[in-house]
Amino acid sequence: MISNQNILSERDKIFFFSLSEKRKHEFFMVRYALRKYFGINMDIFYDDKRKPFLPVPGKYISFSHSFDKIAIAISSYQIGIDIEKCRKNKKIIKIKEKFIRDDESIFINPNYEEDYLHVIWGIKESLYKLEGGMYYSFLTHYRVSPFCIKKDYCVSCWIIKDSYSKKLFAFYRKIEDHYLVYIIDKK
Repeated sequence: MISNQNILSERDKIFFFSLSEKRKHEFFMVRYALRKYFGINMDIFYDDKRKPFLPVPGKYISFSHSFDKIAIAISSYQIGIDIEKCRKNKKIIKIKEKFIRDDESIFINPNYEEDYLHVIWGIKESLYKLEGGMYYSFLTHYRVSPFCIKKDYCVSCWIIKDSYSKKLFAFYRKIEDHYLVYIIDKK
């Protein structure tokens, strides 16, 4: 049994008390899940771009929160993960011009627009996390290839850098009213 006192290290506690109530909950739940479900009882560190890492060579971590859900991925490869709640307020439609490129908008089926937007957002957020926040424009630095909404699916996507582009594959799944997306970079 894990007690609340054992979840946060002294280092984590100092940072924890500087957070908003929402962020405190997210911060605590990730560390609780790591200890309870993964048996990982160590601090999570962050590089200068705020990308999380474990102090274990050859192990990579990514995590995400959305309302009452968290997603954690630990891999031997670089990884990015995102979980997004499908909201009733249609916020995703209101902000789509911030992350949907013209070449992506043409394959979005209007009958399933919100689903497409959530998956594309999740892919681009996962790419962003995979790169450690190095490329921040969801319009110019990330691209998603055409796909059709299915239950569980793999989608090709791109990180677009100044000197070259890199093709990766994103995997998504709908879980209740959330979309879970992850990308593994096997280099």
